[in-house]
Amino acid sequence: MKLSGKVAVVTGAAQGLGRGFTEAMLQQGAKVALLDIKVLDGRKTTKELASQHGQDKVLFLPCDVTDKGQMESAFQQVLRHFGQLDVVVNNAGVSEHDNWEMVLDVNLRSVIHGTLLGLDHMSREKGGAGGLIINIASMAGLLPMFHGPVYAATKHGVVGLSRSYGTPFHFALTGVRVCAMCPTMADTPIQPPRVASTPEEQLKADAHWAYVDNQGGLLQVSEVVDGFLQLVADDSKNGAVMRITKQKGVDYQPYGGGGQGVPYASRNTRSKL
Repeated sequence: MKLSGKVAVVTGAAQGLGRGFTEAMLQQGAKVALLDIKVLDGRKTTKELASQHGQDKVLFLPCDVTDKGQMESAFQQVLRHFGQLDVVVNNAGVSEHDNWEMVLDVNLRSVIHGTLLGLDHMSREKGGAGGLIINIASMAGLLPMFHGPVYAATKHGVVGLSRSYGTPFHFALTGVRVCAMCPTMADTPIQPPRVASTPEEQLKADAHWAYVDNQGGLLQVSEVVDGFLQLVADDSKNGAVMRITKQKGVDYQPYGGGGQGVPYASRNTRSKL
C-alpha cells in the first residue's frame, strides 16, 4: 500500500511505538488520527506533528480503548473528519500487571474490537474500499514469558486473531489485509525501571531485564518502524506475522505451507497453516 492520501487510525499514539508509526505514515503523505487515553501527551504530540506536517494531517481523539463506546465514537469521528479510513494500527498495550483483567482488556479485547471496527468500516462487502489492519503483538506472542504469563497469553491471542482474519476467505469478502507484528521489547515508556522501590518489585524488574538482555537488549523505536513500513508496503502479506529482533532484524514467523503468513493472491483457503 502506498500511504500518500491514505487515512490511518493509531491507538496508543501519544508516545513510543504509536508515535513512531504515526510519524512514519505522516512522512509518507498519510493523514493520521491519534487515539490515546493520555490526553496531555496526546495533545502535545499532535501539536508537534501538526507543526511539522500540517494541522489538516492530524487529529487527536482522547480514547480509552477498553471502552467500546469511546472506540466506536472515535472511528465515527475519524470518518466525519477525514472522509475515509484505510489503515488501522491497534498498538495500545500495557505490560504485565497485578490486575490481569486490565491486561486482557487493553492487550486483547481492545485489539479484537479495533480489528472488528476496522473491518466494519473498510470492508468492501459493506461499501468500503478495503484496507490494512496491523495489530501490534510481541515476541511474547510466539514464545513463553515466565515473568509475564497473562501478557504472553494476550499477545498469543493477537497473533491468532490476525492470522485468522488474514486468510483468503476473509480477504475475498473484505479486501482488508490483517497482519501482526512481533517485536522484542522496545525502548519505550512501557519499560519498567531497572531499580524498583520494594524487594518484591525488584524481583520482577530483575526478571524483566534478564529477559530483555537475553534477547539482545531493547530495540530502538526506529527499528520497529522500519519493519512496520515494510509490512505496509508489501501487498502480498496477509496473515503475516513479522518478527523484529536484535539478533535477526526483520523476518517472518514460519508456518506450514511455506510460512511468512498467507499471501492473499497466491494461496487458496485450504492452505496448510
